[in-house]
Amino acid sequence: MKKSLIALAVTSAVAAPAFAQNSVTLYGVIDIGITYVNNTGGHSQWQMQDGIVQGSRWGLKGVEDLGGGTKAIFQLENGFHPANGGLAQHGREFGRQAYVGLTNDSYGTLTLGRQYDPVVDMAQATTFNGQWGALFSHPADIDNTDNGFRINNAVKYVSPKVYGLQAEAMYAFGGQAGAFSSQSTVGGGLSFSTGPLYVGAGYFYAKDPAVQFNDGNFLGNTTPPSLAAAPTDGIWGLVGSPSNMQVISAGATYNVGPLLVGGNFSNVRFDNAKGVGGNTVWFNSYELWGQYSLTPAATLGAGYTFTNGKDHGTGQRPKYGQVNAIADYALSKRTDVYLLGSYQHAMSGGVTADIYSGLFAGGASTNSNQVSARVAIRHKF
Repeated sequence: MKKSLIALAVTSAVAAPAFAQNSVTLYGVIDIGITYVNNTGGHSQWQMQDGIVQGSRWGLKGVEDLGGGTKAIFQLENGFHPANGGLAQHGREFGRQAYVGLTNDSYGTLTLGRQYDPVVDMAQATTFNGQWGALFSHPADIDNTDNGFRINNAVKYVSPKVYGLQAEAMYAFGGQAGAFSSQSTVGGGLSFSTGPLYVGAGYFYAKDPAVQFNDGNFLGNTTPPSLAAAPTDGIWGLVGSPSNMQVISAGATYNVGPLLVGGNFSNVRFDNAKGVGGNTVWFNSYELWGQYSLTPAATLGAGYTFTNGKDHGTGQRPKYGQVNAIADYALSKRTDVYLLGSYQHAMSGGVTADIYSGLFAGGASTNSNQVSARVAIRHKF
């Protein structure tokens, strides 16, 4: 009996290195707290919310060594609401990510499934919401730099890094018989990193986005199609259900000791907005931000975003200014508490303030100002 156990132990020890590259990892994040907004649909609101700094999630990711430097990879990631236990992303079981693919250090990575777009992959890290979440997004996350939606049926290729440079290309099939390009998405991106500097840019063009991204931010107001938009529709009320959506985003970050600074520009364009032929709506967002680690546990951050746009159908020229701030304290490597706040002012254009209407039950503010504040805890596992 003892000889058998010794033989088994020796065999296991010898075999272990051959499977060292094969693994499945369970991971997750729970982010929950109390959010206050002073005006949402004409009323103030206190709400228990989750997934603001990071979306609450659990996931499985795995890798299998196929030999010759090639590995098979997969990731399944579920978004959920810890306040009530419900599914996020419009009830999808793995609404955050669901893909499988192959990766090789020399040739890059090819994946197929539900995935992030190149704007998120390459440019999001240069935004303040890329660091600290949804309430710091460009107004109502109009450009998806907060990854309010993902891309279904996507084939994505990411190159290996060569002297700090990396490229990405993506195509998502629409899946409609007789209309190959309907509800399709195409995109690409580039990034460059060296030492403390990171530069990233992304692009995507989506057809029928309000249909494709029903887990996202679109608040259609096109039945029947009309150029009119009620003030409480907020920024998405100017868009409705367009025929397509185009986003370009680029920015950079620079790290100097405990200080990290960043800047980002994005342009988003919607054609046939509100379902009205020939009506184009566009927005530009300009952002600067910074964060400073007072101690290894305590971080302070602040940023400012200016957004302007034009609704060609009505002639409206909306302008928004938003100030953001956060204080974060790490209780451990996996648990932190934070206090954050945002103030947005709609400067002109006949529109009302709209920090992130998808997060507030009443939608946008009914006047030119909106204030939100939040205290919360986040735990990673």
